[in-house]
Amino acid sequence: MSDDPTGLGPDETTPVHDAALDAVMAQWVATSPTDIDVDGALARVTARRRAGATAGVDDLATRRAATLDDTRVVPLWRRAGFRVAAALLIVVGAAAVWRGATARTGAASYVTTTGTTQMIRLADGTDVRLGPASSLELAAGFGRTHRHLTLHGEAWFKVTHNDAMPFAIRVGAATVEDVGTAFLVRESASREVSVRVTEGVVTLTSPAAQRDSVVTLRAGDGAVASVRGITVAPGAVTATEGVALAAGHLTFADASLTEVSDALRRWYGVSLIIRDSALAARRVTADFTSEPVSRVAAVLGLTLGVTAETRGDTIELHSTTGTPSRP
Repeated sequence: MSDDPTGLGPDETTPVHDAALDAVMAQWVATSPTDIDVDGALARVTARRRAGATAGVDDLATRRAATLDDTRVVPLWRRAGFRVAAALLIVVGAAAVWRGATARTGAASYVTTTGTTQMIRLADGTDVRLGPASSLELAAGFGRTHRHLTLHGEAWFKVTHNDAMPFAIRVGAATVEDVGTAFLVRESASREVSVRVTEGVVTLTSPAAQRDSVVTLRAGDGAVASVRGITVAPGAVTATEGVALAAGHLTFADASLTEVSDALRRWYGVSLIIRDSALAARRVTADFTSEPVSRVAAVLGLTLGVTAETRGDTIELHSTTGTPSRP
């Protein structure tokens, strides 16, 4: 796993790639006029000037005309250097317009790959650690007219509070709204949303039974929102867990195997296979810091009192009367 601290804020942009310059130059050259008889036109102008010349005409003009005729002067727009410079101006101008549009809209999106996290500083001063295989999307106007964003996967938030502009995260069918706090939001493939609060207060809203369920969570509270409603675990988040979450560790505190399975897929790219359906109700409390998959499997086996076997990109859990796997 790796941590990329170079996340761009909504008002920052990436540089124009060389391919963009090549494309613009190719199009510029392709559309340049090529059917103008420059040499012929110049010869005709020179002939008219000579025909109308008198004895009193300064021979300097004649010499200039002769020089032009002999060297076949190429107009400025036909010169290679000028064309390159023009293409560069076009690219720079387009980039400036694009950057200006991005700065005005405030829209941005961030995506991480399996096993990789990203630290992001948003325009409003909020810090985000986007978890592995996750995405964060900010709609146009973020930080100016609203602070709404959409999360898929998991992320840790340290929110800068603003009474006039609430910070709201849409994740799955649930909405998490900050009241000035730090918290983790983790979504599972089954649309189950887990929230762990270590500072301040948040509200969690989730549709259940054709109505919205709303709960208020304070520092130390955990909650899980699912299609059945919201389950709250007051005081379930310890100070130790808060430190681990803020540091970007993969941490579980009384987590369901559904949550564990989805997190392991994002962090390690492995699938959790449960051979015994009776294990589905078990809970997991564990903290991982860059351990190899074999170690993760061993810890899960000890925590659950089952056999955990690593097979390629899977970890299989099944009950056994023998000795659980050892780290």
